[in-house]
Amino acid sequence: MSLLAVERTMTVLTAEVVETSGLLARIAVLLNPYDVRELALSLDRGELRIVVEGNGFDAGRVAARLEKVIGVLEVAISRN
Repeated sequence: MSLLAVERTMTVLTAEVVETSGLLARIAVLLNPYDVRELALSLDRGELRIVVEGNGFDAGRVAARLEKVIGVLEVAISRN
């Protein structure tokens, strides 16, 4: 019996942010059902980075929801 490594898609969302008070808590609620591997906020760059693992993740839908959060601007999506 051989074990095959299953490659899972990683989706990265980045966004410019202008308001940070309570931002991560609001974002965490939006991402609750997903397999989030990284949620980082850089105050120096004013950037939010989210890495989600798994296939079937609707990045466009999540990006649209993120853009409605006060303080989040221009969400970009990339896949690895």
